Amino acid sequence: RKIDEMISQEVFEETCNGKNKICVLAVLPHILDSGANGRNKYLETLSAVQKVFRSGGAYQFLWFEGGNMQLKLESTLELTFGYPAIVAVSLDRGAYSVLRGSFKEAGISSFLNGVITGRQPTIKMKGELPTVQTSEPWDGEDGSAIEEEEMSLDEIMGWGDDDDDKDGGEL
Repeated sequence: RKIDEMISQEVFEETCNGKNKICVLAVLPHILDSGANGRNKYLETLSAVQKVFRSGGAYQFLWFEGGNMQLKLESTLELTFGYPAIVAVSLDRGAYSVLRGSFKEAGISSFLNGVITGRQPTIKMKGELPTVQTSEPWDGEDGSAIEEEEMSLDEIMGWGDDDDDKDGGEL
C-alpha cells in the first residue's frame, strides 16, 4: 500500500483520528535536497516498515516535506533537528514520541515496537496540534530551483547611486 502524502488537514484527520490509532509521520527532506530518487528510497523504507506493522492496524503512515509548509507542526512536535525524521502521534491520548535514531528499516521498526510496548518514552501534547497547511502533492519528479535574477554587487551595496555620496564616497 502506498503511503499517503499529508497535503491537508482532511488527510491528516482521516488517517490519524480514532481510538487507539498511532499516526506515524515521516518528515522527508526538501525535494531539492534529496531529489526524486532519494525521496523514493525514503518512501520505500517506510513502505517496508508499514508492511511489518500493517497486521496490527494501530499504525497509520503519512509523510510530508520538511522545512516547507508544516513548520508550526514540526516545531510543536520538536522536529527541529533535520530530515528525515519520524514522529509517532496518538491524538486520542494526546501524546507523541520522536525517533532519535537513524532512518533505516530496523531503527524505525525498533522505535515503533518501543512505542506500542511502552518502552519508548512519550511526550504529552500541550494543547491541540497546529492545523496542517494545505499544500500541492509531490508530482513524483525532481524539483527545480527557482531562478532568481542575479544582482550585481554595485546594486546590492548601492555603489551606483550617485545621489547619495556627493562628498567623496566615504561611509
